[in-house]
Amino acid sequence: MKPEWSHEIEAESITAKALNFSLEPDAQEKKALSNRLDLHEIENLSCEFSIRRNEGSMVVHIQGKLIGSITQKCIVTLEPVISDIHEEFEAWYADPDQAVSFARAKRERMTHKDLEDQPILEEHEDPEPIIDGKIDVGEVATQFLSLALNPFPRAENSEFKSENECIGDEPDGMYNNPFAALKNWKERER
Repeated sequence: MKPEWSHEIEAESITAKALNFSLEPDAQEKKALSNRLDLHEIENLSCEFSIRRNEGSMVVHIQGKLIGSITQKCIVTLEPVISDIHEEFEAWYADPDQAVSFARAKRERMTHKDLEDQPILEEHEDPEPIIDGKIDVGEVATQFLSLALNPFPRAENSEFKSENECIGDEPDGMYNNPFAALKNWKERER
């Protein structure tokens, strides 16, 4: 399955000298990204990349900066909420057949019981795999965009109003929790 915003880089072409470029999704890619990330709209989006291979290793280091303006739906009113995105990120990739970090190799030799007491490896110690000799930087940008989104966008001055204002006051047999209804059940049966 091809990602909504795809731009593949041949891993073999990446050297210790930084490869710098910008990438912007076209109108069709913006629409597909909006559907994937449940956004109302992506007004504009660009990502600046700096990609290089770490000297003396097979690890590819990606630094990026996402800049854009997106519209999400308010969680209360469903009105459009415009947000600006300014997100910097880093990612590491390596061909698992060619490079395994020392920390990861050490962990792979540990027993299951020993692993329980170990902290999670840092990202640079456990790089993502390079698949078929390529890194899809469009998909990398998409994943970091999804992390930059506000999970609970709210329109200004929006307030949640319950249709059942009486919950908590217990009028007309309404109760704020399932066990409150049983509170006086013995007295009612008499």
